[in-house]
Amino acid sequence: MLKRHKLSRETLEAIGLRQKDYDIYIVLIKLGTAPLREIAQESGLNRGTTYDTLKRLMDLGLVSFVDAKTHRFFTAEDPKKLTGVATRREVAAQEARMKLQEIIPDLHQLIGWSQHRPTVFFYEGEVGVRSILEDIIQTCAHSLDKMYRVYSSAAIRDLILNAWPGYTKQRIREKVRVRAIALGHGGNTSGLDERRWLTKEEKAPTYIFIYPGKTAYVSVDEKKKLFGVIIDDTAIALTQTMIFDELWKQLE
Repeated sequence: MLKRHKLSRETLEAIGLRQKDYDIYIVLIKLGTAPLREIAQESGLNRGTTYDTLKRLMDLGLVSFVDAKTHRFFTAEDPKKLTGVATRREVAAQEARMKLQEIIPDLHQLIGWSQHRPTVFFYEGEVGVRSILEDIIQTCAHSLDKMYRVYSSAAIRDLILNAWPGYTKQRIREKVRVRAIALGHGGNTSGLDERRWLTKEEKAPTYIFIYPGKTAYVSVDEKKKLFGVIIDDTAIALTQTMIFDELWKQLE
């Protein structure tokens, strides 16, 4: 019969009790009325832990006490009060649920606001730049027009190609088209690409890629080490696309 008093951890958590809370409550039921020392000894816990647990049980209305001349004696309340603990817990959960339902629309508005904030990813070295190039191809390959735009600078063109020598072949394999506005000498078409020159004299220190929903910037630091960022923001990408396309028309 004694085994029937055991409750699972899940049940105890559901009514807001810890295992040690319930264990001491059971000990106190068996003892009837007892001082702190005896309860601690019977439960196998130190006196400090036992007192803290008794205090929790008193707050829950499961334990009461009386003060004698030399000791405080604790008594377990009727086990029926456990159902009262469960009921109060359920009522509190229902109230919390109602309050949450009231603020969920406001939380959704916060999500909508944050969605309009660009997400920026930073990359370093050839490995990082290759990650940017892979993202460009993957994103474009899954887009409707399968195309990106790029400001291509002679100053760092070779460094970017070295980051992924097979980039152009992979781009063509994925049937991704590209329009390039070049800055500086050099640069040849390789397939599924068009190129126009803004200038053949001046060079720029940065490549700018414009592709669906994103823009990427690749440059070099003072040690000629590649680094780059991807800005994941549709509004920025659309703005850059408009500027690029207008400039593209003027360079015909």
